Amino acid sequence: MTREKTKLFGEDLRGAERRREIRHAIQLNVNYSHDDTYLFSRSSNLSEMGIFLVTANPLSAGTVIELRFDSPGGVPVCVAAEVIWIDPGSATSESGMGLRFIDPDPETRNRIRAIIRTMAYLD
Repeated sequence: MTREKTKLFGEDLRGAERRREIRHAIQLNVNYSHDDTYLFSRSSNLSEMGIFLVTANPLSAGTVIELRFDSPGGVPVCVAAEVIWIDPGSATSESGMGLRFIDPDPETRNRIRAIIRTMAYLD
């Protein structure tokens, strides 16, 4: 793998910002599962539609995983997500994988918004 971020669907992700939602520097403990494997990681940022997980062993782009992390009040957020891109890391960034949430229901979206409001100190 090169030191550049992966490309997805032939689109270069190093160009202009393609996200529609603002990323917030929020660190959460995140459990995730793929097939019969259960792993633990932490996030480095969170938006309403995605999360970046720090890991030395990212999964391949296109892989679907199940995430679980706590929201304010201790109610867990459980949501499916797809690996969209991989960052092998550098001197200024940690290695990991960028995930997009897959069709979160309204209650899950509200819990994610609550995390952002609480931890990013938003109104």
